[in-house]
Amino acid sequence: MQISLRKLAAIEILFLGTWLIVAEYAGGVLLCAALGLFVLHRSHGLWQLLLGSYLLCLGINYIPLLAYALIVRDTANARQELGDELADVGKAMSRYRTQSLVLLVPLFVPVLILTQGVRKSAGRHLH
Repeated sequence: MQISLRKLAAIEILFLGTWLIVAEYAGGVLLCAALGLFVLHRSHGLWQLLLGSYLLCLGINYIPLLAYALIVRDTANARQELGDELADVGKAMSRYRTQSLVLLVPLFVPVLILTQGVRKSAGRHLH
């Protein structure tokens, strides 16, 4: 299954609105990072260190999504981004709802972006 973070942002913008999604992603970045840093600063044990690190990594996961939401920006662009996938809205929503679970995996999003970029770059060099 190919994960498209840009399409994930687009479908959320389309059905929930730009401002709500930008606020959600900005909040994900700021609140998770701030809480993670706070927990790390106050940590006295391994579990607190792990929790603080996890929260900080969750905040990092939201940075690319915030950027994609700001790029897509409105419902017209979101519709264009999703294209034919909107023919079956229920299937598209289910697919991207499932994909949104990757946000809970620490640093998955930046690693995904890097690996997809490397694959695209390698593909261009092969042709």
